[in-house]
Amino acid sequence: MSKEPKIEDLKSKISFGIKIWLEFENKSILGSGWAKLLERIEKSKEGSLTQAAKECNYSYKYAWNILKRIEKRTGMSPVDTSKGGSGGGGYVKINVWGRFLLKSYNEYLEEIRKAEKRLGELMKIN
Repeated sequence: MSKEPKIEDLKSKISFGIKIWLEFENKSILGSGWAKLLERIEKSKEGSLTQAAKECNYSYKYAWNILKRIEKRTGMSPVDTSKGGSGGGGYVKINVWGRFLLKSYNEYLEEIRKAEKRLGELMKIN
C-alpha cells in the first residue's frame, strides 16, 4: 500500500500565475512574446528584424507576421520600415504606435506583478 502525501505537503506546492495581453477591439494584439520582439526592435541599433527575431528565438518570417498581425488588427503598423537596395540593407524601427503599445503593456505588467506579489503574500497567510 502506497503512502499518500500529507495535505500540508501538497498545500505548500500551490502557486498561481497571471498572464496579460493587450487587446484592440476584442482582438489580442500584444502579449509577452510579441512585446519582447518590439523591445528587441527598439533596442536594435542596426534596425535588423532578423537580429531581433533571433534574440526572441523566432524565425524572420514569424517575426514579420507578428508585426503584420498587429497592423491588421489595429489598422496601424507598430514599426517603420525601409527596403534596402539590390543587396538588402533595409531597416525596421519601432514607431510612435509601437512605443505606445509597448509602454502600455509594460505599465499593465508592472501593476499585475504588484498584484501577484500582494496575492502571493495573502496566500502565505492562509
